[in-house]
Amino acid sequence: MSSLVWTSTVAFVASLILTRVVRAVARRCDIVDRPDGKRKLHSRPVPLWGGVAVYAATVLGLLAFRLSAAGAEQFTNLSNAWIIAAGFVCFVGSIDDRYNLPSRIKLALQIVSVLPIILLDYAVNRIVVFGCPIELGWFGVPLTILWLVGCINALNLIDGMDGLASIIGLSTAAMLGVIAANQGHEHVAAMAIVLAASLAGFLIYNLPPASIFLGDSGSMVIGLTVGLLGMQGNVKTSATLAITAPAVVMTLPMFDIVAAIVRRRLTGRRFDSPDRLHIHHRLLDRGWTPWQVLCLLGALCLTTGAAATAATIFRRDALAWIAAMSLVVLMIRLRLFGYDEFSLVKHALVRAIKSYIEVCGRLAGRLRTLGSWDRRPNLGAVMDQALNPESQASSPELWDLLLQNLRAWDIRQVEFCSHLKNRPRRIRWVDPRSPAGECCHWSLLVSMPNAAGEICELSAAAARPVIRQEELASLTSLLTAFGTHFAAHAEQFFGPAVVLEEPTFVETSPDYRRKAA
Repeated sequence: MSSLVWTSTVAFVASLILTRVVRAVARRCDIVDRPDGKRKLHSRPVPLWGGVAVYAATVLGLLAFRLSAAGAEQFTNLSNAWIIAAGFVCFVGSIDDRYNLPSRIKLALQIVSVLPIILLDYAVNRIVVFGCPIELGWFGVPLTILWLVGCINALNLIDGMDGLASIIGLSTAAMLGVIAANQGHEHVAAMAIVLAASLAGFLIYNLPPASIFLGDSGSMVIGLTVGLLGMQGNVKTSATLAITAPAVVMTLPMFDIVAAIVRRRLTGRRFDSPDRLHIHHRLLDRGWTPWQVLCLLGALCLTTGAAATAATIFRRDALAWIAAMSLVVLMIRLRLFGYDEFSLVKHALVRAIKSYIEVCGRLAGRLRTLGSWDRRPNLGAVMDQALNPESQASSPELWDLLLQNLRAWDIRQVEFCSHLKNRPRRIRWVDPRSPAGECCHWSLLVSMPNAAGEICELSAAAARPVIRQEELASLTSLLTAFGTHFAAHAEQFFGPAVVLEEPTFVETSPDYRRKAA
């Protein structure tokens, strides 16, 4: 305990001194954040590189603990992995503070920076959710990288106001230290307390109005450290992680980054495009003061941390998840943050459901079309029956046969007519199932002469809006075969071919109950 107090004091004092030194160097090198009147609303240029002071002070605190607690192999190995990875992250962030690196290069360098943690065997191979272990195998490596890079960017995105990232990092590190101590991981708890002490010393200069900013060099270091502490402070056995505590502790930063991705994706912008719509921006735009925003967000982080700690102590993961989800729902319901993003998701889901229903409707229509085509008649047998001179079937019987076979094409009207000196004679059939006033979308007509010099026509009209090329060819063959027979035996329908004063109509029912002309 005395060694922990000693190292915390070293980290705190070193942070106080180094922050003043780094502030002077950054100002001399013109590494400052200038206001732009849009996203950056501070009144004067403020030096960056505060993360360099936090990193250096944390390293000194870790070295002091290693000297005072000799032989702590677990602490030595973990601190070595952190020093290498966090040092590279701090370097990348310092370059970004000076030259504003492209987002893709920055992301690639973040991935590279977490590789030492993977190579030093701190990847997670198994996670435990609600007491159920899930084996990850080789997938544990990309999942660990995703978690660490996500934490880095979550703290980086939320660092947009004086003292905010420092407050969140301080409260989160303290809570993770308590959880690690309760789990029996004293080396992780020591690292968390050292980071908290370094952030406490820096926070004195970073509270509103800030005289120095963390910059990307600091926010990314805090994110990496919080991610690593969340993993190592909750391992049950070697490489087995209880996911509840780290996920719940990071509820607020992760909620902000998820909302940012959803907002930018659904509004057609790049996911890395900056905006002034993060949680602290929303609260400031509602008229809150920076101190009020700091107090609220700090209290929210302490709440999720306390929920995660209680779940760890009482072994009730549901407690932590209920608290985290209740906090998110409450923020959305009170329109503090996330309400606009929730509306975007809701409208996107409605559009997706409507599109899905339309696609299903078109697919069902297509399947019905294919079904009717698969149930098409045996055209060869039908035409053989129609054209066979020895067939004993009468023309009325063949008419009924034609009507039966035309159902495969959803035919609603069939008409056979002959023309002699412009005096037409017709037989017309209308499907009695057709609704009144139904519109036929297409029709097909074939014509042929008969022995008496009449021009005979057989036509069919359908209600279905689309017909395939194969169906059209088959229907044409069918109408041609029957039309040829009907033309040759027109007298069976109309009587002898004589010139009449008025057209003659013969109405038929599906079973061909013919009325005399």
